[in-house]
Amino acid sequence: MNKKDIATPAVAEENKKKLPKPYLLTRISASFLDFLLAVLLFVGFEAALYFSIFEPLGYHQYIDQSQQVLEASHLYVNDANQGYLTITQAYDSEKTPEENYDVPIVYYYSTDERATFDNRLNRYYNSKIASGYFIEESEGVFTRKSDISDETVRIFFVSAYDDAVDFLESDPAYTEGVQKSFYIVIFTSLFSATLAMGVIHLLIPLLLKNGQTPFKLVFKLALADARDDTRVKRKQIVYRFLILLFFNIWVPILLFGRFTFFTLIPIFVSIIMMSLTKSFCGPHDYVAKTYVVSNRDITIPEVKPEVELIQ
Repeated sequence: MNKKDIATPAVAEENKKKLPKPYLLTRISASFLDFLLAVLLFVGFEAALYFSIFEPLGYHQYIDQSQQVLEASHLYVNDANQGYLTITQAYDSEKTPEENYDVPIVYYYSTDERATFDNRLNRYYNSKIASGYFIEESEGVFTRKSDISDETVRIFFVSAYDDAVDFLESDPAYTEGVQKSFYIVIFTSLFSATLAMGVIHLLIPLLLKNGQTPFKLVFKLALADARDDTRVKRKQIVYRFLILLFFNIWVPILLFGRFTFFTLIPIFVSIIMMSLTKSFCGPHDYVAKTYVVSNRDITIPEVKPEVELIQ
């Protein structure tokens, strides 16, 4: 028998990602509205944590601890609406630079135990003498020279004030209060964000047959398996959620803790990828091997069609 006469199965390579794709604006709109819904859930979860576990974790105690350091220093102005402001922010133009800056600086360096131990007041006096703007009439009593303008001497005081604030912010009591209250906010935010994203991008998609989020369902969008254009698998939904959570939530929140200006970069990367790729896929889609399709007039097959045999 000739080998050519034997029927051999030939696997016809099927075109992938051939299901109808939505308009880019529809895709982004659904994602944006899902994000807003997740933000609302996040706010609710974070509010619940604030009124339940923030007190046991010592959040209010740490905040009070840091504020007491600011209050005692006299280097800050406590505004009823805006909280503690620097003297530069709350500068009173009706007062002289000496009244705005010199009095609080001298008070802080004279009364703070760390400042006294570090001899900060004498350093401050020496900087006044070195500037050439002042005359020391008696020990610790300075008057400004007549030819020195308010603007010139203000520059000197701003620099001296910034040095005093830097020294204050190295106070262990202040540092501990700020850091621990900050860490409480960061870690509870991560927890709340994980819960909110879990509801929108994991729980609901797992309950719906095509892996839709709430607004994908509204816009008649669905997830498909990019490998064979079949219905998305549960494992893919989980992978997709984990990458989405890590790249678009955890990384921005952690970046905010250290590098505030870079917070939104991961989100911009996702938006750019969705905009420039043919199938509008973000990083989470590439890892999970999924893509978003329009299922307005189609039914996504559950399994790959059988491969035809070519005789």
